[in-house]
Amino acid sequence: MLHIAVDVRFRPFPTFTSAFSMKSIPPPLPAPVPQRISFAQATPEQRAQVKEYVWEELAARFPPVLKGTWAGALEALQPDLWATSDSVGIDAYQLDRVADHMDALPAVVHARAGHGPRKLYFGRQPMHCPQEVFRALAELEADPRAGGPAMYRLVAGVARRYAEAEQFGWSKAPAPREADGTDSDQARADLLARVAALDRARGVPAGHDPADDPRRR
Repeated sequence: MLHIAVDVRFRPFPTFTSAFSMKSIPPPLPAPVPQRISFAQATPEQRAQVKEYVWEELAARFPPVLKGTWAGALEALQPDLWATSDSVGIDAYQLDRVADHMDALPAVVHARAGHGPRKLYFGRQPMHCPQEVFRALAELEADPRAGGPAMYRLVAGVARRYAEAEQFGWSKAPAPREADGTDSDQARADLLARVAALDRARGVPAGHDPADDPRRR
């Protein structure tokens, strides 16, 4: 009997996927090449774009300032711009120049020190005690028994009124200080302590000289 061998192995049909995969993939389009533009020749739109670019790059390094400050820095430095059809920026060197310029601006220096022009605090003001009062008080401290009761009451009373006066107002600093730079509240406490020490040295209870009592005259 004749036997015929038949090859029954599975041969897959070509699919659309395999056919399409044979097509070449086009290379990506090249990135747009930035063009250098002088600041003077930039359009208003390009200047606005570069201001936003600089603000986004540097704003986190500076205290809040008016946004016009950034535009002013660019106007002062006139950096060259690098522009494509959809973006405008400046190079790293020019960005550092803008940062240095901003660091030196009084508005930035004051803002970092807490003295921004729009940042005001309502609080107790320094006592502003005149130097003549301090000098008279120092003379009494050198000789507590010097002078009569009227003179003592005048000097001690004036010093006490300056130390105890409740003066409040707006200030550009959160903790206003005396003219010599000392803390205002501490200066008030120190002045009251000096007057109290003189009271004790003269035997004056509660800030009143007993020699001034008309019943003892």
